[in-house]
Amino acid sequence: MQNPIVAPPLPYPHRYIVDPVAFFIALIGGPILFTATSFWLLFIPVFALAFGGPVYLVIGLPVLLWYLRHHDAEPSDLAFLAFIVISFFMLLVVLVAVATDDEDLFGMGLWYTGFGMIFGPAWAYFFGFIYRKLRRDFYAKPRKF
Repeated sequence: MQNPIVAPPLPYPHRYIVDPVAFFIALIGGPILFTATSFWLLFIPVFALAFGGPVYLVIGLPVLLWYLRHHDAEPSDLAFLAFIVISFFMLLVVLVAVATDDEDLFGMGLWYTGFGMIFGPAWAYFFGFIYRKLRRDFYAKPRKF
């Protein structure tokens, strides 16, 4: 008999299994492919790859892993997710800079996240494109755990 006060447990939702090979190839290949296709633009993407690459790996890796467990890897959705994450970090940097009255942090944070708002969604879009092309069929369907 079920207790009328306590609600029954909710069923565990279906989740995607992340294809590890496709994930890591796309994680590295997305920014490199974007840089290779747009490096002629005053070499800005080359510098963005050098400056933003570590941030992309530190912040993007866990966010992408979490997102891909719950959703399909639609490139436009991943680009929007990257924009939202970078906007959150821009807000965080601005709040810390205002709270500490640090103009250098404010300027550097806006400069860094401003370029991140351009390159982050582009890298995430290319990540999603590569991941969907390389992902095996077994990983394309959500599974019950």
